[in-house]
Amino acid sequence: MGKIYDKNGWVNWDYILTLKSAFIMVVGARGTGKTYGLFKKLTSEKKPFLYVRRLQSQLDISKSESGNPFRKLNSDQMMDIMPRPRSKLCEFRTEQGQGELVAIGVSLSTVATIRGFDFSGIDYMVYDECIPMVGEKPIKDEFNAFLNLYETVNRNRELEGQRPVQCIMLGNANQLANPYFSGWHFTKTA
Repeated sequence: MGKIYDKNGWVNWDYILTLKSAFIMVVGARGTGKTYGLFKKLTSEKKPFLYVRRLQSQLDISKSESGNPFRKLNSDQMMDIMPRPRSKLCEFRTEQGQGELVAIGVSLSTVATIRGFDFSGIDYMVYDECIPMVGEKPIKDEFNAFLNLYETVNRNRELEGQRPVQCIMLGNANQLANPYFSGWHFTKTA
C-alpha cells in the first residue's frame, strides 16, 4: 500500500501507471487528487487520452469554460487546455482549444450503443466519477456497456503485439453496490 501514495499523501500516479493491468480502479474519498494528479501525469507525457463520463449531461458541463475539468491544472501549471465541443463529443486541446489534442471526451450513456470509432492513437482511458452517486440516473446494462466501449477503444491490440489500452477508473467511495464492483464480483471484498 505504501507505493500508491507519494511522500505528501497524494495518489502516486508515477507508480500506479507502471502496473501492467488493463483496468485500474482507484476509489477513495473526494478531494484526494485522483483526477487532478492523473491529468497532471498524462499531460506531462503528452499522450492523448479518452476522457469518459457516465452521463452526457456530465460531459456537457465539461464542454464549458467554467466546467472544464482541466481548469485547476491550467491555473496551477500555467497551461491553457480548453474544451472544443464536437456534437456529442468534446476535444480538449492546448492553445485555447486550437492546439495539440490532450483528450477526447465522451459519455458512456451516449457511446454505449455506438461501434466503429477509431481510437487507435489512444493508449489511456480515464473514466472519471465511474461510481454513480446515490439517485443518479442509471444506464441500462451499464457494466456491459462499459466493456463494449473498452473493446471499441482497445480493438484487440494484444493480437497485434501491442500493449492494451490502460483504463483508469476513478470513483468516490459513495456506493459499494455499483455496476463495476458487481460486474467484477468484488462488492464483498470492497
